Amino acid sequence: MDTIKQIINKFRLTTKKSLGQNYILDQNITNKVTNLIEIKNQIVLEIGPGPGCLTRSLIDKGAKKIIAVEKDQKCINALEYQKKEFLKKLIIIKGDFLKKKTFSKIKKEILKYKEKVTVISNLPYNSAIPILALLLTNRKFFNKLLLMFQEEQANRIIAKKKTKNYGRISILAQWLCDIKKKIKLLPYFFFFKTKIKLINLFFNFKKKIKNLHNENIFYEIVKKSFNQRRKTIKNSLKIKNIDIEKILIENKIKPSLRPEELDYNDFINLSNAINVIRKEN
Repeated sequence: MDTIKQIINKFRLTTKKSLGQNYILDQNITNKVTNLIEIKNQIVLEIGPGPGCLTRSLIDKGAKKIIAVEKDQKCINALEYQKKEFLKKLIIIKGDFLKKKTFSKIKKEILKYKEKVTVISNLPYNSAIPILALLLTNRKFFNKLLLMFQEEQANRIIAKKKTKNYGRISILAQWLCDIKKKIKLLPYFFFFKTKIKLINLFFNFKKKIKNLHNENIFYEIVKKSFNQRRKTIKNSLKIKNIDIEKILIENKIKPSLRPEELDYNDFINLSNAINVIRKEN
């Protein structure tokens, strides 16, 4: 079997900055990643498999089926070339994971198996946070996530309140998941030469989460708050026909606090209160 370096050379693969690509060259490294999570007999979703180094490790660890989503045609050609090695377990979906049309194809494929899917991916840099948000908001399809992020992105996801990294993705991820930082990967493991370190985060969906009456309102107020994070929560949450100061006080939140001083429970309480008022109106 060709090595990943040989595959890259054979198909003249280059990492495209516009796609945020970063190819892992060493299967010993991807084997360490796949050892972090139970894979045997699992349906796995891999986003942006590139030349297939992680895909090989998933096969070796006994994945039942791999749904690979890739938008770079050269990488798709490289994966097709290796299909014999993938033991007919690889299903390739061409497209951008964040596009509605592509995501509809993914959901249709997942529904065939009548079970939740494990997501294991070395995510493209420039769309890693939006991809995580889409996975979280469509959580009914997934049971656990093992995802690779730039260190700066990982720090945003696991940030605690009252810190500069704390924001919208911290709140969403921590409301829904228990998150553990796993291994750190150094730059020399990658084809694309960079000083950036990558972190693997493991997301285990919580069995019980705080009740939220309307997710759209929740996303709306979190977004409004952090769009103007230096303002007080009272001033950043100006909503038509809503006395936001009264709601804040009723929910024991000081109107003078800034958004990064509130946790996900506070935002859920706020959105539930706003939902009640909107229904009454």
